[in-house]
Amino acid sequence: MIIWDLLFILLMVLAGTTIWKLRQQSELAKKLTEMHCQKLDLQLLSFSRSRFNFKLGSDFLQANFVFEFSSDGDNNYQGTLTLNGLVKPRFQLPAYRVVDEQQSFH
Repeated sequence: MIIWDLLFILLMVLAGTTIWKLRQQSELAKKLTEMHCQKLDLQLLSFSRSRFNFKLGSDFLQANFVFEFSSDGDNNYQGTLTLNGLVKPRFQLPAYRVVDEQQSFH
């Protein structure tokens, strides 16, 4: 009986830790995406996690995020962010229309 209780507690701690790390990773990814869009003078329209998987090691959560952005206010484009754990962000953006300084969002 005690073994099952300990096993249950261990599983609950592992599930809680995984959920906490997923949330931490999502918050970091959104912040990185906002900073990247601001640096490129883009308007961030939407942001979501597209998929994730587990792997062994310190960066055990590998996730892909999809975000939509606009460069001119009329057209929208879709980019991706790949994040290994909480490090190594890799952005992939399609070619997009660049607008003049006078038409900037900021």
